[in-house]
Amino acid sequence: MAEQEKGAPKPTWRERTAALLAPPGGVGAPRVELIGAREVYLENYKGILSYGREEIHVDGGGWILRVAGEDLEIQAMAPGQLRLTGRVTGLDLL
Repeated sequence: MAEQEKGAPKPTWRERTAALLAPPGGVGAPRVELIGAREVYLENYKGILSYGREEIHVDGGGWILRVAGEDLEIQAMAPGQLRLTGRVTGLDLL
């Protein structure tokens, strides 16, 4: 293990644990969260490729997310964040 610089504080066990448990990809990586069967939350997506009440295609950079369901709609949209609602029946990475 490499020596620490003199004067630099040693990381606490909490900081070391947080670093070990941090999700891969780091800041800016696309993130998809399914909340029940009624809501999909996306972060750091690139754009919406197609939109319909039964299917929505979202560009995630290196992949496309197909959200299938019924009565789907874009509930909220902000730079880098997207919330879809409706009855979600499937999520597919293409």
